[in-house]
Amino acid sequence: MFAFLTPDSSFNVHLSKSVSHMSVDDFERIYDGNITVYRNGKIIDDFIFPFDKTWACRDDVVISEGDTFRIEAYDSGGQNISAETRVPYAVPITISDTATIEREQNGNGKTQMLQCKLKIPDRKGVSNYYQLLAFEEICVVTTGDSVCQRTEIDYSKTDPVFYVRDQEGSLIGGLDFGGCFSDHLFDGENYELTVYLPVQYANAPESSGIYRKILFLLLSHTREYYDYYRSRSVAEYGYELPLLDPIRIYNNVEGGLGVVSAYSISADSLVFN
Repeated sequence: MFAFLTPDSSFNVHLSKSVSHMSVDDFERIYDGNITVYRNGKIIDDFIFPFDKTWACRDDVVISEGDTFRIEAYDSGGQNISAETRVPYAVPITISDTATIEREQNGNGKTQMLQCKLKIPDRKGVSNYYQLLAFEEICVVTTGDSVCQRTEIDYSKTDPVFYVRDQEGSLIGGLDFGGCFSDHLFDGENYELTVYLPVQYANAPESSGIYRKILFLLLSHTREYYDYYRSRSVAEYGYELPLLDPIRIYNNVEGGLGVVSAYSISADSLVFN
């Protein structure tokens, strides 16, 4: 069972049976499954899982920050699984400074980069888990409307928050965890995170009627998703390394496999006309 809950978004859940295979994406469909959804201890939905779909979408389920969700499922064979998560509160992100600088690139000389400093006011008294994503949006402005195309940016993750800790470093070196990090370096404090983008993202579009937006999204995750994402990244990295011991992918589903978690999103952007 999988579900990734986000405020102001539709409720989606996946239910299936696992199969004996190395891939983490292979599954067998369930033809007689039932799902019950609890929000803050009260039943808010109960339905038969659609066997012909990978995900069931329930538009009437409202997701808000601070809510606790529990999902229970069973089939006609008496198999039962369940999982619970709490929707975290979003932590705002602010672009505090930008500059075009020259930076050494892996011993290959200096290259011009767009340096962006982002402020994160970390919450006190709680362990926080984040994921920073960056996107480029190219928008064409027409009469009374605009059409935008979004592409994810693979930014340079050299800030100390992205460093791998404990025993992971000896296993996987500099593996990219997709921008996931925790607040272990700045617990309860305001932190200024620095990232570097190729300098071409700072240039204004050549044609009139077009503008470029650099969008930064800060996802506030549960610990469950943080552990799941990192363990899955390690497992996928090891597919082509036959000498690496199998990696157990994090699971918080009682009586089965999968993950039920939640995240909230804050954003800030740069616009180049």
